[in-house]
Amino acid sequence: MVQQAFQEFLTYIKKPDPFIKEDKRKIFYNQLFPLVIISLCFSFVSVIFVSLLENLHLINELPDFKLFDLKEKKIWLFLMVTVFAPILEELIFRYQLKNYYMSIVCYALLAIGLLYKIFTGLTLFISIGLVVIIGFMVIITFGNNHFKKHQLISKLFHSHFYLTAICFGISHVYNYSNPFEYGFPIILLVLPQIFLGFILGYVRMRFGLLNSMIMHSAYNFIPALALLAGY
Repeated sequence: MVQQAFQEFLTYIKKPDPFIKEDKRKIFYNQLFPLVIISLCFSFVSVIFVSLLENLHLINELPDFKLFDLKEKKIWLFLMVTVFAPILEELIFRYQLKNYYMSIVCYALLAIGLLYKIFTGLTLFISIGLVVIIGFMVIITFGNNHFKKHQLISKLFHSHFYLTAICFGISHVYNYSNPFEYGFPIILLVLPQIFLGFILGYVRMRFGLLNSMIMHSAYNFIPALALLAGY
């Protein structure tokens, strides 16, 4: 069962299909446990690999994990990791995978941040104006032409799917103290989240947003218990 779930996952991410029809929910529940096991196994291997690199002094000492700062708030920590984070992160990173216009909004927000960061001479207001203009140009060009829109989505979705999963993983560097002072090896610490991003993207496209939230929560459940047990 695990092997079949993994094979179907690999088949999809090799060529992500933006127009795939959602499968029945009972199929998802048959794959939920195998997909969680696959994700946790990857995380376990990644942790061992990074720890080995640290012990061999090939990378610097690992930064502190911020969630340990919440050790006095166990209930809040558990709810945050298993309920609030899955819902919020799936809405941010996975909802737009099947919503063309929301994808434009997400990239617009990203562009705003980049423009504001890079071009310090530009105000945030000007940056927003530029992005809005670009967004309207795209919508006007493709909004009423379903054939062109279908072509555009087909061409760009592969990269969009991959970028979404990678951005999801990289966003988790903020789980650690002073991540950018640690340098590029900080990416090694979020390899499990990057891999999970691909899994959740696959679940969202094949089984729907609600089921990607369930999958996300199920994945976080065991680490959340481990964090609580470690206190």
